[in-house]
Amino acid sequence: MTDNLTTQATPSRITHGFAATVVFLFPALILVLRPADGLGLGLLALAGFGIAWQQRGSIQATREEKLLYFAVSFFFLAALLTTLLGGIDDAGVKKLSKFARLLLVIPAYVFLRRVGVSLAAFWYGLLAGSVVAAGVAMYQVWGPVNIGRAKGITHPIIFGDLALAMGVMSLAGAGWFRERARWQIILPLLAVLLALLASALSHARGGWLAIPFLVLVFAWYARARIPVWQRWVAVAVLLITVASAYFIPATGVQKTVTRTTDNLNAYFQSDINDVTRKSSVGTRLEMWQAAWQIYLDNPLFGIGWGHYKKNAQALVDAGLRNRSAATWGHPHNQFFAAMVGGGSVAFVAILLLFLIPAKLLMDVIRRGKTPDTQRLALAGLLLIVAYMSFGFSEAILERVRPVSFLAFYLAVIFAAICTQSRMARSEPVQRKQSLSVTIIAQDEADRIEPCLQSVANWADEIIVLDSGSSDNTVDIARRYTDKVFETDWPGYGPQKQRALEKASCDWVLSIDADERVSPELRHDIDAALTDNPECVGYRTPWAVMVYGHRMDFGRSARAPRRLFKREGARFTDAQVHEHVVLAPGKKGTLEGRLYHYTHRHYGHALQKSAKYAWLGGQKRFAAGKWGGGLPIAALRSLWNFILIYFIRLGFLDGPVGFVVAVTYAQGAFNKYAALWALRREKRLADGASS
Repeated sequence: MTDNLTTQATPSRITHGFAATVVFLFPALILVLRPADGLGLGLLALAGFGIAWQQRGSIQATREEKLLYFAVSFFFLAALLTTLLGGIDDAGVKKLSKFARLLLVIPAYVFLRRVGVSLAAFWYGLLAGSVVAAGVAMYQVWGPVNIGRAKGITHPIIFGDLALAMGVMSLAGAGWFRERARWQIILPLLAVLLALLASALSHARGGWLAIPFLVLVFAWYARARIPVWQRWVAVAVLLITVASAYFIPATGVQKTVTRTTDNLNAYFQSDINDVTRKSSVGTRLEMWQAAWQIYLDNPLFGIGWGHYKKNAQALVDAGLRNRSAATWGHPHNQFFAAMVGGGSVAFVAILLLFLIPAKLLMDVIRRGKTPDTQRLALAGLLLIVAYMSFGFSEAILERVRPVSFLAFYLAVIFAAICTQSRMARSEPVQRKQSLSVTIIAQDEADRIEPCLQSVANWADEIIVLDSGSSDNTVDIARRYTDKVFETDWPGYGPQKQRALEKASCDWVLSIDADERVSPELRHDIDAALTDNPECVGYRTPWAVMVYGHRMDFGRSARAPRRLFKREGARFTDAQVHEHVVLAPGKKGTLEGRLYHYTHRHYGHALQKSAKYAWLGGQKRFAAGKWGGGLPIAALRSLWNFILIYFIRLGFLDGPVGFVVAVTYAQGAFNKYAALWALRREKRLADGASS
């Protein structure tokens, strides 16, 4: 997420200090100071609006940033649409005002991306939040207040859930604390214990359901990063903590679990009108069933946000549900609340709100350049998994404070990852393996020089195969390398194989004349080619440049495998859409982009589309494939547009994304129309010969 950051001005100490102060104080104050939830997020967002205004039009968001922006925006827009369709009233507007806070992720992230995020403020802030939550909980339950359930200045469920989230997020930074000083490893362990205590004293039973899922996330993360003995120690600590919370009477956990079990037994042994169904557990089960019935009656757009209670009461009046189903204004389940308020549209939106950031964070964990980026991504993933788990028993996003907490940390964590990635790329890396760059070209005089400049004085050798250029492509290439060869044109696969056979280095980077290696990709390649690379080949994500715009989605959201170990590798014989076959071993994906200037202009785009369509039709004809005729060609064209523009999110590339999707759809039709024409000509020829 750092492609556009290298040209930004260095932030002032005051700006950086302001950001660090907000990041540190937010978790400590959100549960004890009423305006803290909106104030911290609002200040970051306000600063971000100023940054966005200064940078307007000068910086294009990266692919990851666009996905993050889409996730939070789509949820709000879906809620807005379904509320308008369901009828606007005070309840609906109130819900929308809460959801609108998610949009503040964007300006808050823009600001923090610019100024950077202090890891000390982030990790110590979470630690302070856990300590404050536990202190408040003990004061309210065991101290002079003695209110029975800890709640801070919010609802007990929200208090317990957010405290638990802060504690487990702190644990993700255990390695960071240990790097500061060995004794500091105690701090995140203390944080998670105090957070569990605060959650236990809040009696937020639904939040405890998150614990098994959070343990699974830790287990997945720890597989290749933490020694086995440390994993067993962590499991032992967790079991001891849970057992202690259960068996120590002062926590009230055993009493709460027993009451929950009794309520469940009573519920399933009663009829629909039984008063025992008004227990906390029974009420939830009634509300969930009512929500499901309401959703089935309004499956697409729901009934509008804020209308659950009225519709649940109608089911009660009809004798279909116990009167407890209409107790609250939402069904105490975030997913059912979305299905009731916005139907399938809102349900998909809330899944995307959680799953898109989760996927981005998992990618960082898998491919993160530094332990710090991986720890930050783990903290973010734990936050999302916790919220999804909390959503099973509470409409977590129906309340202001949890929305602000989620929005704040999405902005902070993604900006912190960006900060660490930027710092990692600023450090020089010495490549240990020799590298050949192979390029095939024909009539590329207007584009090959930037390609060669992107690898000159970096690669150990550059090999150019020209297949009969009529311009000065060869002369330009010879300015950068003495390994320029002129050949015929046997097709893409065979030509790239010829270039590969002329390479002599340990590793090969195969690129085309219309591509350029970005500085970020060069850094990543150098970092990957250590004394003993862990993979035999790497994918290099494309950044397709079309009409002055970098494409990040649709067919452009691909990562061709271009970097590979020479020994044991070969290209397929395909005339078009060739690929490299690697020696057995692990494969990986780099983060830096390979810029691909695929079209000189719109006319060139049409020419390339027609060329590839004709070659594709010939290939299928030679293989004896049928193709289905012109109706199938039309359907494939429509499917290609839907796939590229909607399913692969091509619409996030703006107007250019629409033009490209239509061009691909046209190419799909032409390919199968070419196959139809070839088969028709063959039938006519066969008929004439007979």
